Amino acid sequence: MARILIVAKQSKYEYERKKFELSHEEIIAKYSAERANLEAILQSHDGQLKTRLTLQELLPDARLIMMDQLKEQILDYDMVISLGGDNSFIYVTHFIGNIPILGINSDPRRSTGALCAVTANSIERVAKSIQNEKFRIENWTRLQATIDGKLITPATSEYFFGEKLRKDMSRHILIYRGKEYEQKSSGIIIATGAGSTGWYDSANRFSWPGGDRFDKTEQKAAFIVTEPYRYVALPSDVHASYILAGEELILHSLNDGDGYATADSWEEFDFSRGRKAVIRISDKPLKIIIP
Repeated sequence: MARILIVAKQSKYEYERKKFELSHEEIIAKYSAERANLEAILQSHDGQLKTRLTLQELLPDARLIMMDQLKEQILDYDMVISLGGDNSFIYVTHFIGNIPILGINSDPRRSTGALCAVTANSIERVAKSIQNEKFRIENWTRLQATIDGKLITPATSEYFFGEKLRKDMSRHILIYRGKEYEQKSSGIIIATGAGSTGWYDSANRFSWPGGDRFDKTEQKAAFIVTEPYRYVALPSDVHASYILAGEELILHSLNDGDGYATADSWEEFDFSRGRKAVIRISDKPLKIIIP
């Protein structure tokens, strides 16, 4: 029997009750005062809790932990199930190494779940597929990067390099395919196929043609400079372009403020003036379970 770990996202209701240390009555009063959609919040909580309990019943030998308990790399499991939405799924991928992962969207009515292979509506079929080991593995491209030679967390969706404060201009020297460019902008996004439908897609939609959505298994990454200062903007063939397997994108920080890098908008790394980042396609793809 496969050793399975289920990592479940807390509902908004659960998370905020714990965060603010409030009773049921107090959190209801808080939501009402804030004009939050109380009915939707409670319906979502009930639905996610039901899905969680159902999955435990269908896979009784699996271990379940909540996402806020996940602090260290996952070891000694054959499979990980992320029960939540896209953000939860991406967070869990930071802890699994080469262990195959299945994403289940626990709240399909309120969450897009574009990266989750299935939704809570198919949970019985999915559990049966897992028990009978009737599924395939799909390899999704990940990114890896170093800052001053030190590896940072691999990115499932995207890296962002820029200034932490939106009002501050990001400054970099960008080296791409042997050519060097100075840039001033709101930062740079480097996305995988999994990330090409998210932040990168939103930035690209209103910025420059090219850099369309692409498959999660493609061995390439797209990058786009967001809101470039026109007097140092990159050429049109570079502004929104790609790095392929074996290629590198190099950034030298010229940030004057609080420069930083993020991996999937979950983890942050110092990228202040004088630091150098090297971004490439990871040689360790993400193993995705497709029931």
